[in-house]
Amino acid sequence: MLDPRPPVSPSRLAWLTVAVCLPVLVLGLGLQLVSLPIGLWFTEIFGLLGVAWALTRWSGRSPVAHARLRWPGAPAVLFAAALSVANYFGLAIPLQGLSRSFFPADWAEGMDPTRAFLQLAPADLWLTTAAAVLGAAFCEEFVFRGVVQRGFAAEGAHPGQAVVRAALLFALFHLNPVNFAALFEIGVFLGLLFLRTGSLVPGIVAHATQNAMVLALIVGERDAPPPAAADAGWRTYVGLGGIGLLVLSLLVLLARRFPVVWGTPHAEHPDRPRLPLARAFAPWLIGASAMLLAWGSVDRRGVELGLVDLRVQLPAPSATESEEVRSARTSLETLRGRVRRGQAPLGEYLGARRALAQSLGDGTPTLQRAE
Repeated sequence: MLDPRPPVSPSRLAWLTVAVCLPVLVLGLGLQLVSLPIGLWFTEIFGLLGVAWALTRWSGRSPVAHARLRWPGAPAVLFAAALSVANYFGLAIPLQGLSRSFFPADWAEGMDPTRAFLQLAPADLWLTTAAAVLGAAFCEEFVFRGVVQRGFAAEGAHPGQAVVRAALLFALFHLNPVNFAALFEIGVFLGLLFLRTGSLVPGIVAHATQNAMVLALIVGERDAPPPAAADAGWRTYVGLGGIGLLVLSLLVLLARRFPVVWGTPHAEHPDRPRLPLARAFAPWLIGASAMLLAWGSVDRRGVELGLVDLRVQLPAPSATESEEVRSARTSLETLRGRVRRGQAPLGEYLGARRALAQSLGDGTPTLQRAE
């Protein structure tokens, strides 16, 4: 049965989405400590997209129509990808490099996902890459631009103010103070893109393009962090920023001459009958439960290894570590892979990880202790 009450206001929908996403986000972060790829997929699909989608249906709206999830044309999609590249090098990287200088070195290293990403097994690496590029781009844009920004704009606020407020929440949800300035700038860029094109698709493409570019830099520079994370000199940031801003300016001038690159506007769709809250959330709750059950049954050994990693934590890898420490970590990861394939007992990995954690704590790591 449908809910006969009138639709919920877009602004109330936006705030409810933010409030409900928070506790589910905490659950997703806990899962990421056990398995990074599974935790990321769970967070994006069920912690963000599922909550926003269900609440939008409960509010009396079509999620696709309300979030403006419509095709704007190939020129707008390609133009959004080009703008994303220019914005990343012109503004995001310099801001990230500048903000790192205000934080202690251990903070910057601890908030940098580069090392942890490169330590993933091949299968986990691909799953994590897909989650970061495809899952994050679609789900986060749906929430922060399609629901939150639209809701703030419906309050009567200036469109620019709605962009800034949604970008602020977007940056806060990433829980990364070191990268906050860059994340906020990226949120503003994506918000302005959504405002100008009237479609969510260009923002999804721009978000995916940027994440793919970041991961490509990480994978392509396995022995050295990418420019966004490295302690590069100010000349590097000035050079990247200058080139990026020049390209960004040229693209904006091109758009003034050829407005077709912003896409074509679409008519608004009427509201739909409201769904009861339980009915709106039921498919997502069933899907989340099925995902967790399937993960536990298919990758039981991986879950056990993740719990061991959570139980016995190691200091984050550092660029200043000695070769002996790196060899010890490599040895432990090799043993972890053998345990996951069933070629070694779980207890052996637990003992080796404890020995390495103790040796790192004592400041006298040895390869033999990790084997």
